[in-house]
Amino acid sequence: MSRQKDVGIVENFFKREGRLNRLRYFKRLIVVGTIESIILANVLIMGLNALLELSTSALIFFKVTAIAALYPIFCLMVRRLHDMDKDEKFAYVFVAINTAIILSYSETAITTEPPIYISFLNLILAVMSLYLLFCAGTKGDNQYGSDPLE
Repeated sequence: MSRQKDVGIVENFFKREGRLNRLRYFKRLIVVGTIESIILANVLIMGLNALLELSTSALIFFKVTAIAALYPIFCLMVRRLHDMDKDEKFAYVFVAINTAIILSYSETAITTEPPIYISFLNLILAVMSLYLLFCAGTKGDNQYGSDPLE
C-alpha cells in the first residue's frame, strides 16, 4: 500500500479512513483546539451577564457548538487509533464522556466548583488523550493502511 497525502480541510480533519502519526495528530489537534477555543470564548463573552452567568440561549449555543466541535476531534482520534492498529471504539468512549461533561454545564458553571464526577471524567479524558498522543503507531502496513511515516 502506498501512503496517500492529505490535501484540504476535509481530508485533514473530517476523514476517518487511514492512519495518522503522532506529530500530525498533535498539530491538527492544536488547529482544532485553537478554532474551538476562539468560537467558544466568543460565545461566552457575548452570553455572560454582570453576575457571570450565561443566558439560556447562550448556554444552549455553547453546548451545541462544543458538541459539534467534537466531530473533527473524533475523526482525528479514529485515524490515530488506526495507526496503532486499534478500532474506533476508544474514540466513541471519548466522545461520550465529553458529551456528558458538556451537557452537565449550567448557567453558573463558570463560577461554581464542578461536581467530583466531572473532575473524575476529566481525569479519564486526560489519560486517554495522553495515551493517543504518546503511544507509538504500528510499524509498517496494518489493516487500516500504510505506515504514515514511510
